[in-house]
Amino acid sequence: MTVFPKVDIVTVGAGWTAGIIAQQLTAKGHRVVSIEAGGDRFANPDFAHNHDSLYHSLRTGLMFNLSKETWTWRPNPRMPSLPIRQYGSFHPGVGIGGAGIHWAAQTWRFYPTDFRYRSHHIERYGEARIPEGCTVQDWGLAYEELEPFYTQADYEIGISGQTGNLNGAILQGGNPFEGNRSRPYPLPPLFRSMPAEMFGEAAQGLGYHPFPQPASILSRAYRDVSGRERAACVYCGFCTRYGCEVDAKASANVSHIPLALDTGLYEIRTYSKVINVNLNSDGLATGVTYVDLRTGQTHEQPAEVVILSGFTLTNVRLLLLSRNEVHPEGIGNDQGMVGKNYSYQLNKTPANGIFEGRRFNSYMGNSCLQNVIEDFNADNFDHSELDFIGGASITCGGGEREPIASAHNLQASGGNTSPAASDEEKPVREHLPLPSEFGSLIGASKQWGREWKENLRKNWDSTISIGIQGESLPYEDQFLDLDPTYKDAMGLPLLRVTFEFHENDARLYRFVAAKVKDIMRAMGPTHMDTTDELAPYNIYSYQSTHNTGGAIMGTSPSHSVTNKYGQVWDTPNVFVTGAALFPQNAGLNPTGTVMALAYFASAGLKNTYFQNPNEVMS
Repeated sequence: MTVFPKVDIVTVGAGWTAGIIAQQLTAKGHRVVSIEAGGDRFANPDFAHNHDSLYHSLRTGLMFNLSKETWTWRPNPRMPSLPIRQYGSFHPGVGIGGAGIHWAAQTWRFYPTDFRYRSHHIERYGEARIPEGCTVQDWGLAYEELEPFYTQADYEIGISGQTGNLNGAILQGGNPFEGNRSRPYPLPPLFRSMPAEMFGEAAQGLGYHPFPQPASILSRAYRDVSGRERAACVYCGFCTRYGCEVDAKASANVSHIPLALDTGLYEIRTYSKVINVNLNSDGLATGVTYVDLRTGQTHEQPAEVVILSGFTLTNVRLLLLSRNEVHPEGIGNDQGMVGKNYSYQLNKTPANGIFEGRRFNSYMGNSCLQNVIEDFNADNFDHSELDFIGGASITCGGGEREPIASAHNLQASGGNTSPAASDEEKPVREHLPLPSEFGSLIGASKQWGREWKENLRKNWDSTISIGIQGESLPYEDQFLDLDPTYKDAMGLPLLRVTFEFHENDARLYRFVAAKVKDIMRAMGPTHMDTTDELAPYNIYSYQSTHNTGGAIMGTSPSHSVTNKYGQVWDTPNVFVTGAALFPQNAGLNPTGTVMALAYFASAGLKNTYFQNPNEVMS
């Protein structure tokens, strides 16, 4: 075994959070090493002319290799688990930049009430409104504490959007429900698509408040934290699941990682898999052990601080695998909290419409060309007379309708440009007549043959979908743990996911789907298909890669794994980053909050931790 010289920080992975921390800490003179399971990936030359739908969209070329490591799933603790053999529900990335390479770049701030979720709902509606068995809790971190770091991310990365709340003043055209911003977006929003404009007009006509999707995609040329001026989006249509060929889409390897590398204090070791966080007899981390995937050799990287900065499920698994006599159940797990509060999201398409004779040019652009309404997200509407808590974003208008991928998706999901709906979620035709020639395009069982091909040719660019992204609450019977049966290629236990939608999810979906139906009807489609009820969760159809929880933050080791900085209570020189810290998931994309938390943790490390090593920060 090779033992490398000790460094200040070693990170597991070289994605968004590792890149931010490396850039922030090397600027202060700290030496950082990242151990990355994948390879190098940069715009030049890796993403030049990479418009290969088969490789990127259908064969998930930038994702984990499931033949080497996967996860198992079961709907509840009474059922057996089985390994996930092919990609479906979520698609974690691998390689420098992580999932930040192929993300859709929809960038949000969570609402102030999201950070004090349990307290807020009890104060407004009473404790009885928390569903039975639900383990929601406050974050131990207020929106006001995180706001400067949201703003830092906005300006260092370059976010395009329309400000809705500037220092308490509500501005026209933005999100009127958002928390106070100390500064406006640095860039104006991206162009919106024709479906987005139609959706916006219909939503506004119903009294709602549509606004453009905020995006980590440059609407104009912009000089970011690296000092380099990046080009604006060219609306090429190859964005989600692709690296950006012009660096208009933000990722750690666009700005933060190159800036850290330029200091000479940062190193990334690619094709290297961390298998253990090493511990001493005091229960502190001493570094990590990893395997070079090209040679099979094992190496050790000693470090003062270990940061688990991989995908949510990767971070939780490594906490559980890393054990000694002081932490016999794993790091952070002295009080049995690791794996708790696993959450997901309701990422669904309640309504699809055909607009006969129209062409929307939906092959252009990206998913951020949409308009959004937040009138029914979070607690932006009164739940007093409703039978659920929580809410969902409602969106319409993204592009990226690629030739191969759209044919695959249209046959199963009725024109939805997001991945295919499951068999259990076949839409219900209603309200509007369906010409027979449209039958195999939307909601039909026949998904092959001459008729289907003709329908696809005529109508693939005449469909519009309205989607929702809903909150996901944690419950006692949904969690992450090590599978007792299945192992990876190295003989280590796989992580087991126990998860199913609950009644609160079904009620929330039913309510929001009715609002979506009203908006689609107001848009005037030739035919409309709707899915009014939430189907059971399945692992084989894509929904989102917004897995959260398992190493949640809080104010005490009795109900959390880390403090607000992501510092593990029982092993204070180990930090966790990313969405594993979320006590529950909001109805918004998590990456904006993940980035802000990485900046927040970086400030804690720079300004407090290294002055008092191995002490828990307050």
